[in-house]
Amino acid sequence: MRRLYHFLDRLIQAGGAIAGILIILTTGMTTFDVIARSVFNRPTTWATELCIYAIIGSCFLGSAYTLRTYSHITVDLLINLVPSKVQKILAYASNVCGFIFSLIFTIYSVEHVVNTYQLGTTSSSLLRIPMYLPEMFLPIGGLLLCIAFILQIVDGEAQKGDGHL
Repeated sequence: MRRLYHFLDRLIQAGGAIAGILIILTTGMTTFDVIARSVFNRPTTWATELCIYAIIGSCFLGSAYTLRTYSHITVDLLINLVPSKVQKILAYASNVCGFIFSLIFTIYSVEHVVNTYQLGTTSSSLLRIPMYLPEMFLPIGGLLLCIAFILQIVDGEAQKGDGHL
């Protein structure tokens, strides 16, 4: 069981690393487009679209890592006012609610991606990218988020911003 826990934690870390790489790629593509547009007067036809997909991907792939490292924005006014036993109950409750939401999101995003694939939908740009490819970030990110909430439930503690990965 411990091996599975660590494997899933590593999977979430990989999602966070890929999210970081996507942000770096977005920065590079944006810089390239700005230089191409302003210096050479030759804007790209691909940079904006790919940047949008990369930013979406980084958000969905990085959300589980953010949850696991307690790096997300939290409102802890109520948590700080209640005893530790109640804090633990609230942590379980919020993680269960988060898991249920993530599970529903993942199920519907898989359905959406399958429908997009079956319809053969492509982007309206010159690139004509099959839309199921960038949309795959949604169910993958949702699955990672489900895993992260399960691990949070296993951990069972309310944390205050100090990561453990």
